[in-house]
Amino acid sequence: MTNGYAALAIIGLTLGSLPASGQGENTSFNWKFEEANKLMEEKLYNQAADIWSELLATDGENANLSYKLGYSFFHSYNQKSKALPHLERASQARSSGKYGGFNTTGYDPFDAKERNAPVEVDYYLGRAYHLNNEFDKADRFYQKFLDEVDEKHALRSAASRGKEQTANARLLKANPVAYTVSNAGNIINGDHPDFSPVLSVDGNALFYTSRRIRPDSSNGSIIDPIAGLPYENIYVSYKDRDGTLKAPELLNINPAGAGHLASANVAADGQTLFIYRDDGGDGNIYESKLVGEVWSDPVLMGSDINTKAWETHGALTADGNTFYFISDRKGGMGGRDIYRVVRLPDGTWSKAQNLSNTVNTAYDEDGVFIHPNGRTLYFSSQGHNSMGGFDIFYTEQQDDGSWSTSQNLGYPLNTVDDDVFFITTADGRRGYFSSDQIGGYGEKDIYFVDLPNELEAEGLTVLKGFIIPPPGESLPPSTILYVTDKSTGEVKTYKPRQRDGVYVAILPPCKEYNLDYRVNDQTVHTEDIFVECESSYQEINKEIYLNPVSLAGPASIVDLPKGSPPGKKEKGEPVKTLPDGTVATVAAGDPKKAQDPKKALTDAELKEKGEKHVAPDASYADEFTKFYAYNAKDIDQNDARWKQFVDVVVGLIEKNGEAKVVIEASASKVPTKTFGTNENLSRQRMEDARARLVEAVTARGKDANKLMLEAVNNLVQGPRYSGDYQSTDKYGKFQYAKLKVR
Repeated sequence: MTNGYAALAIIGLTLGSLPASGQGENTSFNWKFEEANKLMEEKLYNQAADIWSELLATDGENANLSYKLGYSFFHSYNQKSKALPHLERASQARSSGKYGGFNTTGYDPFDAKERNAPVEVDYYLGRAYHLNNEFDKADRFYQKFLDEVDEKHALRSAASRGKEQTANARLLKANPVAYTVSNAGNIINGDHPDFSPVLSVDGNALFYTSRRIRPDSSNGSIIDPIAGLPYENIYVSYKDRDGTLKAPELLNINPAGAGHLASANVAADGQTLFIYRDDGGDGNIYESKLVGEVWSDPVLMGSDINTKAWETHGALTADGNTFYFISDRKGGMGGRDIYRVVRLPDGTWSKAQNLSNTVNTAYDEDGVFIHPNGRTLYFSSQGHNSMGGFDIFYTEQQDDGSWSTSQNLGYPLNTVDDDVFFITTADGRRGYFSSDQIGGYGEKDIYFVDLPNELEAEGLTVLKGFIIPPPGESLPPSTILYVTDKSTGEVKTYKPRQRDGVYVAILPPCKEYNLDYRVNDQTVHTEDIFVECESSYQEINKEIYLNPVSLAGPASIVDLPKGSPPGKKEKGEPVKTLPDGTVATVAAGDPKKAQDPKKALTDAELKEKGEKHVAPDASYADEFTKFYAYNAKDIDQNDARWKQFVDVVVGLIEKNGEAKVVIEASASKVPTKTFGTNENLSRQRMEDARARLVEAVTARGKDANKLMLEAVNNLVQGPRYSGDYQSTDKYGKFQYAKLKVR
C-alpha cells in the first residue's frame, strides 16, 4: 500500500541487494545512472538514493543528480528529511526553461549527460519546506512551479492544494489544542515500525501491526523487497488488572511466508478481528473469530465490500449492523473514499453506499473508525482543511442519517505529514494513533492522546467486567451472558474472553435489562439493572464469581485481584512540542493452551436448539441503598433501615445456611482530591459496605463466612461535571453503595 501498511517501512535494501548484473565491470557512471533510474521506476527509493549519493560525490555541481537524490530521499520510507538540502541545491542550479514535464524538450531524465534539473524540482522543494514547517518558503516554490507549468501538468493541482494546506496549517498552528500526547512505551513499540492500533471496547486488548522480528526469528530472512524489512504481522497486548499493557503476543493467524497482514478493527466484544491482507497488491478486508484462545483462519468479507479495487481499512459498529470501509473503486468522489454496508435480515451485507461529500472529498480518505456510540466517525483525509498530507477528522451522524461538517482534530495531534489510523476509547477521552515522531523507538510508534472534555462520548453505556472461576480452574467454554431488554424481550448473547474471563456489552440507556450469566445453560448469577437516562458516557463494571465466595474469607473484596476493573487507562511516556513544531518523546526509563472449541455453545447451536431464552427470576430478599454526601463513604450501624436489612441477612443464614450478596457502589463524576479518582472512591465505598456487613453479622453472633459474594459492581456515572459540585440534586443520586441479598 502507498499509504498505510506496506508504506510504513523504515529501512531500505542496500546496494548489496542489487541484481547480479550489477557486479563485475558494470561500474561506469552510465551504468550506475541507468541502474538508479530503474530502481526509481520500481519505487526502490532507498537503494536508488545510495547510487545517486555515490554519483553526486563525483560531480557535486550536477543539478540533475541533486534533484534525483532529493527526489529519492523524499519518496523513501525513512529518509524524507534528507531531501531538503539536495532539492535546494538542484533548484538553485537549475536553468529555467518554459517546459511542462518529463520527456519534453529541455530535460531528459534518462540521459546520463543531462545536468539540468526539471521544473518539478520546485514543486518537491515546496513540499519539503512544507514538511519542515517553513510555510512562506513552501508557498514561494509552489507558486514558482505554478508560474512555469501549463494547465495540464499532472502536479499543478497538487501545488495549488499545497498552498491551501499551508494556509490551513498557519491557522491550525495559531490555535493549538491542549492535547497531552504520550508514547505507548517500549513494551508496545520496538525498533521496527509499529502502527494501525485497534482497541477493544473494554480497553483491555490492543491489537496493532508491526514489522518486528518475531520472538522465534522465523521471519528474519523473509524480507519485503521494497521495504527491506519483514512483512507486516498482527500482535496483541493485553492489560493486567493495573491497566498496564503486557508484552505483545503474535496472533496465530499470521502467514509463515511472505505476505502483509494488518489490523483494521475489532468487534465490540473483542472476538472478531477485521484484517487487511495484501493479496498480491489487490488489498482486501478479512475477518477472523476468536475460538477459545485461537483465532480462526481469516475469511474474505463478502457481498459488496471487497472488489477488484483496493479496499484498505474497515470498522464495524458496536451493534454489528453497519460496516464502514475504504475503497478506491470507480464512481467515488475521488481516490479512496469511505463506503458503508448494512446487515440485511438474512445476515448478508447490502450493496455499498458512498458516504456524502460532507465526509468524502476529491482527495484520498483512509483509516476509518466508528465510535461504539455508532454516530461519531473518525477518519483521515487529504481533503477538507488538512494542514498537509492526511489529517484526522471526525463527523457526527445526525438523526436524519446525514453527516455533520467534518472537523479537523487540530494541532498538535495533526501535523504537516500523514496522520492516519486514529481510534478512541469507548468514553471518547483517549485516542490512539501511529506516528513518525522524533525520539520514538522505531520509524513509527503507537501513541495515545488524552482528549478534551468536549469530545467525551454521549449516549453510551458500556457493561464490562470479569467472570471469575474458582481458584485454580479455567473459565468453562460454555459460559455465556444473556442480556434481555425487559421492555421488548430482545435477547443478545455475549461470550467472555476465554483467557481471562473479560466480557463487554453495549447497552442503550434509559432501559431495564436482565443479566443472566450461564454455564452449560445453567444460571450461575442473574440480576436486573436499570441503565440511567444520562446523555454522558457511563460504565458499569461487574465482577461475577461462578462459585460465590465468602465475604469474610481470603477471596473477599479486599483481596480481589490487584488493580481496578477492566479498562483502566495505561500510563505512557510524555512527548513535548519542539520549537520547529515537531514533537519528541521524553523516554522513560508460557502461553495457555487453546480450549477445545467443540465444548462451547455457539450462537448458531443455541438457535438450532430452538429454545427461546427466558429471563430467570432476578429478585432479591432485600436491598439496602446508602446515598452519600460529597466524598463520604461510611454506613452507620445504628441506621434503622440498615438494621432491617441485617435482620433479613441473618434470617437467610438461619434458614438456608448462607446468604448470597451482591454489592454495588457508585461515584459521580465530580472530581475528588481526597480519593484521587472517582474509580477509587467507588471501590472504597464498595469495600466499606462489605466491612460494615461483616461487622453487623458478626455482632449478631453469626459466622461471616456464611455471607457468600456473588458479584461486585463498580460504577462511575452521572452527568458530566460542570464545576457545580454543590448541586446535590444533579449528582447525589449517583453517589451510593447498594447491597442486595437472597
